[in-house]
Formats: sequence, structure tokens, C-alpha cells
Amino acid sequence: AAAAPTAAMGVSVLGAAVAGIALAGSVAPTTVAILMLLPLSAFEATTALPAAAVALSRARIAARRLADLVSPEPLTRQRPAAKPVALHPGDRLAVTGPSGSGKTTLLMAMARSDDQTCGARAFFAEDAHLFSTTVRDNLLVARGDATDDELRAALHRVGLGDWLDGLPEGLSTVLTGGAAAVSAGQRRRLLLARALVSTFPVVLLDEPTEHLDAGDAGRLLSELLTPGGLFPADRTVVVATHHLPDDAAACLRLNLAASR
Repeated sequence: AAAAPTAAMGVSVLGAAVAGIALAGSVAPTTVAILMLLPLSAFEATTALPAAAVALSRARIAARRLADLVSPEPLTRQRPAAKPVALHPGDRLAVTGPSGSGKTTLLMAMARSDDQTCGARAFFAEDAHLFSTTVRDNLLVARGDATDDELRAALHRVGLGDWLDGLPEGLSTVLTGGAAAVSAGQRRRLLLARALVSTFPVVLLDEPTEHLDAGDAGRLLSELLTPGGLFPADRTVVVATHHLPDDAAACLRLNLAASR
């Protein structure tokens, strides 16, 4: 089949040559030359048509196969309906789950929510900034009118009392370099003290005990999740944490790993 166009072209050229010879005495030489070239030019436009037809047939078959792959039968995945968690003033909620399970995202969504059932809320991020200024100013970020006695009390409650007493200028000591001036655990306690100084009815804490030893972390978590512990009983506290101790205070719990 592939040789058919070539054979047809050869026959046409041969026929044109015979006709040219027969007409040689009655027509101009240029006419004979044009007659010889006419079959070549005519077949030049049609020679690619058989190959194009074959390619089109193959393309249609491939397109049907691709369509079957990209348009499979719709799959349905049944998931259990999530149980809503309702928070009321004074509630304590522990949000647990491994890294990447969405704990921080959930807290940020709660902070942006316009539902004011529990009142205004504040989100204290895991990576909140410590400024290169005094200890006092770093705590006043949460509430500008807090007294020095309130600031000292907050630091003592999060376990930084001895650290504060050892500072050369107490609350007026400058944390040169911000977070670089303290250890990872001290930084986390300072951020927690900042949350204590605030007066928001709803406090959202992201990994407040990270980088603390297991014993201190467990004690702080228990106090955070106990009404009247670190925070007054009428304030709502939501804590996101990787690990919740077995002996943690009874509170509402939301395990994001189990809900995925």
C-alpha cells in the first residue's frame, strides 16, 4: 500500500512522456516540458495523505485510551462525619496530633472566626517573636497597662522566677538579640508568660510546652488544662500539643490524627 502512490506517479510520468513524444512535432518544447512535470507536481500534494490517514487512525485509538485513563468512573470515599466541638466560657480543650496534622491551622482558623460565643480571642503562636528589648517590654506586648507585680507573678507561675531573680536588672534587663538571649525552653516560658499577662477571654496556645523536659511539660499542661490553674476559671483555653500526658487534667480533647 505504501508503494502505490510511487507506482501511480511513475505510471503518470511515463504516460506524460509518451504523450509528449507524440505531440513533439505540433507543440512548443516548453509545453512538452510542462507536460512532463505536471504529474510530479500533482502527486506532491497527495503523497503524504496515506501516512496522515494512518497517523490519524492511531491517534484516535490513543485518544480513546487516554480518555479512559483521565475520566475514570467516579470514586466515592465514605468518611465518618466529624463530631462538632462546642466551646463555652471556661472550657479547656486539648488539640493533639502529630506534626502536619493541622493543629496550628485549626488554631489560626479559630482565631479568625467571627463567632463571638466565647468572646474575643488571642492566638499565641509557637514561633511568636521575642524582641531585642527589656523583659518588661516583651511581656507588655500582650497588655500595655500591666504592672511590674503582674509581670513578675506571670514569670514565677511559668517557672521563670529563679531566672528573673538572677537577671542583673530584673524586668529592665535587655534581651540582646531577642530569642538569641535565652534558651529554647526559656523562650517558650516567656511566650507563655506573655499569654498569662493578656486578658482575652479565649486564649489559643500553639505548642506552649515544646522544648521543655517531660516533667515540666506535663506539669504545665496539667495547669493549663485545669480551670483556675494557670488561667482563671472563666477564661477559655485551647492548647495544641504533640503529646498529652496520661495524667493530664480532665478536659475536652480533639485528636486530629484520628479524624484524618
